[in-house]
Amino acid sequence: MLGVTPDADVAIIGAGLSGLLLARALLTSPPTGPGTARPRVLLADPRPAPAGQSVTYSSWADRPTPLDPWRIGSWRSLRTVAHDGTVRAVALQRWRYDATDWGRARADLLAEVGADPRVTLLLEPVQTVRDSADGTRATVQGATTQLTARWAFDSRPPSVEDLRTGFGTRPVCRPPALLQTFCGVWVHADADVADPATATLLDFSADDGPELGFAYVLPVSARTLMVMAVRMGTCPDLPDPMPAIARAVGATPWRPGARESGITPLVAAPAPRRLGRRVLAIGRRGGRVRPSTGYALQRIAADAAAVSRSLDEHGHPFAVPPDPTWQLALDRVWLRALARERAGFEPALLSLFTGAPVDSVLRFLDGDARPRDVAAVVRALPPAPFLRALAG
Repeated sequence: MLGVTPDADVAIIGAGLSGLLLARALLTSPPTGPGTARPRVLLADPRPAPAGQSVTYSSWADRPTPLDPWRIGSWRSLRTVAHDGTVRAVALQRWRYDATDWGRARADLLAEVGADPRVTLLLEPVQTVRDSADGTRATVQGATTQLTARWAFDSRPPSVEDLRTGFGTRPVCRPPALLQTFCGVWVHADADVADPATATLLDFSADDGPELGFAYVLPVSARTLMVMAVRMGTCPDLPDPMPAIARAVGATPWRPGARESGITPLVAAPAPRRLGRRVLAIGRRGGRVRPSTGYALQRIAADAAAVSRSLDEHGHPFAVPPDPTWQLALDRVWLRALARERAGFEPALLSLFTGAPVDSVLRFLDGDARPRDVAAVVRALPPAPFLRALAG
């Protein structure tokens, strides 16, 4: 028992995707354990996105997701474009590729969660969160205010150094430091320029550099599309989306809309989940973003349900399933091969959609692969880059 009454039963640090989905799960899941009740929740640091920036979440799905109400596009037909311009089409069966307006989703989820009388919103950022003598204690940045809770969930984005060194909890074999940089523009064309039923997932024809670069195009209508340039390598500079836009719209006049950009570290060092006796890492800090692919929605939603269920059934949040060892090993080999090959990694990515069953590939990318899916993907990949990575 705590010696004093805490400010909340649960403190969630960060109001991004993982924080909001966990808060919603805790508040809406019916308690089934003996003597349990829905908790009082402190949700800290719900900062809005920067002005002029939009955020579009893309994800694979073969079932309903928590973000379906804010879906702005969904595709069951994909295409890839090789560096030489060769186009291949892929038809999905059970799966779909979704785009979600995270700005609207976040605002609505925050309003929903914040309207619950058991929730306290803390607008100031949190500087530290750690165990105390009888619970957890969070310190507000730039102030002496300290807030207490029985359990704390930390979703603050980790730094590249955190990811590379295992958050200082143990020595790790440092994998190559790679960055996924991306810059995109919502394009509003004056005439029809796209087939809204087909998304371009990998277009290598508009990039020519030493790193692995490609673009993807998500048409939500024949005249409105997100064109995103992506680069994977060691340079933190953002890629230029203009060559990909020129390829997508041709000579058709167009107007730019909101922009999206960012940098995602690609590191396969396993992230520790338990940061203290009563502190659990969630979201990217807890390794819920697949390091080799960047996909996260299904993993984060499943983790929120598992944490809520653990609190209800076990009285603590730590009874959550770990990532399979083989999956961590595959991520490490994949990123090591990418670091060695750079621009030469294009055939490996394209082979995923030409040499293996689509369902197996998508389960592999989403982190839900079965052994036979992994076998199918491995057979489809060109062996040389991965043998060189293993030898290194």
